[in-house]
Amino acid sequence: MGAQRKNARPRWSRRKFLVHGLIRRALLPALARADVRAAPARITSAVRRPDHAPAEPGGSGTVRSHNSAGGRLTTEVFINGVRPFHFMIDTGAERTVVAAEIASRLHLPAGPRALLEGIVRSVPTDTVRIQRLRLGRFESREFDAPTLPRIMLHVDGILGLDVLNGRRVILDFATHTLTVTGSQGFLAALWTAFDEVRIPTLGESGRLRVTDCRIDGVRAAAFVDTGADFTVSNEALFADCQKKQLALPVIGRVSLSGVTGGTAVGRVVLFDTLQLGELTLTNTPVVVADLAVFRLWGLSHQPALLVGMNCLRAFKWVSIDYGRKLLKFKVAGGASPPDSPVQQPIM
Repeated sequence: MGAQRKNARPRWSRRKFLVHGLIRRALLPALARADVRAAPARITSAVRRPDHAPAEPGGSGTVRSHNSAGGRLTTEVFINGVRPFHFMIDTGAERTVVAAEIASRLHLPAGPRALLEGIVRSVPTDTVRIQRLRLGRFESREFDAPTLPRIMLHVDGILGLDVLNGRRVILDFATHTLTVTGSQGFLAALWTAFDEVRIPTLGESGRLRVTDCRIDGVRAAAFVDTGADFTVSNEALFADCQKKQLALPVIGRVSLSGVTGGTAVGRVVLFDTLQLGELTLTNTPVVVADLAVFRLWGLSHQPALLVGMNCLRAFKWVSIDYGRKLLKFKVAGGASPPDSPVQQPIM
């Protein structure tokens, strides 16, 4: 016998938000193409981390974005003052990665070897020293970045938490604009409009963890991952949910691939509710798979969730403030968030 599933009506108030029918807008595209990766995670201790500094005066701080191969959100990045290159912003990646072909073209000096761990396998890789990486009006200086062939990245590089930490990323799905700006001030971070929700997080080194997360009533640790097309749970979360229900509908299987290569097969399970603080998403398809990232973060035996783009796109915009350790979601309607001018739409 299947479990009974609720048919709740949307309830709108300043304190409670309900988003319905996520499966209708997200399931079919994600089943057709699931490309979920846990980015480079563990790097040798000899690798130098970036120092942050303001860029030259006059930078706008707004990152102009567009779709590249695979529909990834990318932004223009200057390395040592050269070009713009197209890097994907990945809030699930701990390290910034550059395509080996770009590193060779720019004659970047070699750094120490590193072990790059992805969702399926680990690969040893070279690193290169970047003197200056500019993103809008922000700069990161003098750090080592791992390299991978561009055919594996599908973009010129990946911007990870080592560059994004302390800053604010805004994904505006209504205007198709991606913005990287400074962290909000204290009062601005506290203020929300009637159709916005703020969710405090915990964590360090940019790895923000939502502690007030429940999947069908089961509490889980949740992380926002803009590099993942699909939301992924570990087996521990699925097992705890099964204990609460007679059955959970498995509606398909997908093959997940990572930038380090290899594949992993996951089951697509339809969950009744996904709650993040005061937000509730209903009929939420989630891939269940024990990815390496859960092991790397010490979450193999604890219910955990990577919140991917299929959930994030249910909102008008999503703000991730690493300086304030704060998430903001705009549920529907209204103007773009502060610090999000429209410059160039995603094609």
